[in-house]
Amino acid sequence: DVDFLDPGKSYYTGGFQVIYAMHRTLYSFEPEDGVNPVPDLAESDPEISADKKTVTVKIRKGVKFGPPVDREVVADDVKYAVERFFSINVGGQYPGYFNVIEGAPKEPTKGVKPISGITTPDDYTIVFKLSQPVGVSFAAALVMPITAPVPRDFASEFDAKNPSTYNTHVVASGPYMVENNADGEL
Repeated sequence: DVDFLDPGKSYYTGGFQVIYAMHRTLYSFEPEDGVNPVPDLAESDPEISADKKTVTVKIRKGVKFGPPVDREVVADDVKYAVERFFSINVGGQYPGYFNVIEGAPKEPTKGVKPISGITTPDDYTIVFKLSQPVGVSFAAALVMPITAPVPRDFASEFDAKNPSTYNTHVVASGPYMVENNADGEL
């Protein structure tokens, strides 16, 4: 079995393998290469500012969530995915890659809180402002499951519980979905 289907909670290889089949993370790996990240939900490589403190990603148009959400994925879905990761209710397990975002909590938050260093100037752009000049290594981490979009309008009710129950209601954005995970087992 996998540890979790929730991309904000999973930490182990088994969970990651299922998550990468169910979700489109910003960047992923080609099966035959497995080393160099390629755009997945993103439409192109990340733009890293000259001072290495801003990373901008353009989201691919036309990617849709599966049922019951059935709408196009937008940048706010990735913003929410990262913000919820820091909630004690979700319990993201690798914050070291993402705590360089300006305004990222130093400790887990009660509930999902906005992070000032993540903005979405339009539906297809997400901008990460970093507190240190680590844009290259931060961009490399955008292959992690934390960047799989999570629909705020659907998941926030599950994320309000401690622990979050989104794990049994996960909405797919990739080619596969779990039809029934109500008991928490595949």
